[in-house]
Amino acid sequence: MEEKSQVLDKLRLNLQGNASDLLADKIRTHIISGEIPAGYIFPNETIFCEQLGVSRSTLREAYKALESTGFIKRVKRFGTIVNDFSDISKAAPLGTSLIMSDIDELLEFRVMIEAELARLAALRASEENINSMKEALENMKKSGSDLADLTQHDTRFHMEIAKASGNRLLMSTMENAKDVFQTGIYRAFQRKTKTNVENALYFHEQILDAIIRKDSDGAYTMMRRHIESVEALWD
Repeated sequence: MEEKSQVLDKLRLNLQGNASDLLADKIRTHIISGEIPAGYIFPNETIFCEQLGVSRSTLREAYKALESTGFIKRVKRFGTIVNDFSDISKAAPLGTSLIMSDIDELLEFRVMIEAELARLAALRASEENINSMKEALENMKKSGSDLADLTQHDTRFHMEIAKASGNRLLMSTMENAKDVFQTGIYRAFQRKTKTNVENALYFHEQILDAIIRKDSDGAYTMMRRHIESVEALWD
């Protein structure tokens, strides 16, 4: 009962406005964070509507949106249940699956995707691509102790590599993952800040140098080493 009460308290806040969208967003956010766990069974609709202060049509519209993106399932004569991660990941956008992944899974994903992007960038980068990478790297160096600014330019460096790869599918994957990657980069810079910033600048310089020299193997290796160095911060 205490668990259900805590969930209700979180969902009851500020439900005025576009109620069905807002309610769906709130439930989705708490599922992603784990505050509403897999297997959680929502209360009976009539009771739940009274507790939340919303109409049945509002709740049903919210449920419909959540069901269409894999967050919940509605089982006849049993109730509305929160799906587990594997079920959500089948239906939800890539960005949602990344948000719900732990740091080790995210870094493994980055190694696989970004090392290949660096290899392709070394083979395909145009002068314009390279100049954009140089600009991002220079702005990183100018950021000083401003970690938010540093993170923004760090993210741009990686996105410019994705553009230089010329692979539209991989570029789209990076765009979908951008916000999650940026959050992870910022969190990493907050740990062992001086060492991590120095490592990031060093590896970015090495990656860029390999791309300029069209050394695809070198770019691949340095990108792997770069992301693995970030992974070591979380051990």
